[in-house]
Amino acid sequence: MDVYRTDRIRNVVLLGHGGSGKTTLAEAMAYLAGMTNRLGRVEDGNTVSDFDKEEIKRHFSISTTLIPVPWDKVKINVLDTPGYFDFVGEVEEAVSAADAAIIVVSGKAGVQVGTQKSPRSSPSWASRSSSPST
Repeated sequence: MDVYRTDRIRNVVLLGHGGSGKTTLAEAMAYLAGMTNRLGRVEDGNTVSDFDKEEIKRHFSISTTLIPVPWDKVKINVLDTPGYFDFVGEVEEAVSAADAAIIVVSGKAGVQVGTQKSPRSSPSWASRSSSPST
């Protein structure tokens, strides 16, 4: 296993409404980094991040999963978060540990409520952001 200095580790949180594709994006990142030899599918219950029985049964994330993705001498800790408000505590915890965020928007459904109410508008995220909150 590779050992990374702290300046070579990044924590990136995936945010968005439930079903927008966060887990699928995390799965693609793991696949492209060579961590897996196949792309898992949420519908098939074989993704790297949704491994809990209840997550597989419901076809959505219940807890945040950390996926360490090695990429170009950097370790990117991808934090795949739940998209439904029942699990907002998981999202807030992941945001507090993140260096950056990727907001995932469904190409089919567009911007949904879960995307609009992302933790970016929360005081904990806004206080860390260098840009003014909207």
